[in-house]
Amino acid sequence: MRHIFRLLLLSAVFATGAACVSAQTGIAAVGCRGGHERLAGHYYLNGVMEVGSELLLRKDGSFEFMLAYGANDQYGKGCWAQDGNKISLVPAGRSRVSGRHTPDSRGFTGIVLDVEGRALVWNIGGSGYKGRYEK
Repeated sequence: MRHIFRLLLLSAVFATGAACVSAQTGIAAVGCRGGHERLAGHYYLNGVMEVGSELLLRKDGSFEFMLAYGANDQYGKGCWAQDGNKISLVPAGRSRVSGRHTPDSRGFTGIVLDVEGRALVWNIGGSGYKGRYEK
């Protein structure tokens, strides 16, 4: 029950943030190129215990990311780009992603996701432990 409440609360916070940023889409998308339009959408992380995470990929190439793990909350926005079957989430103000981002990381340093069908798979910190972002 506690996890359901946490996910509902996180969804409400994320939806509010998405609504605020959508009014500024032109600003958020400056310099973003995006990827295949079918990948745009709202994703939820599955398969990672005790972690709640959402990802919003916009058609204009911008994104918002939210993750909660224990007392560690992460939020990030920036540009997403597709290169073959890889999606890179590059935080605003950075030119590339960190290769070792995990739920334990402080702050959002960017991640690379693998496109597998309709899901985006996160190989967490290169550990082999994977979570799936699904619409």
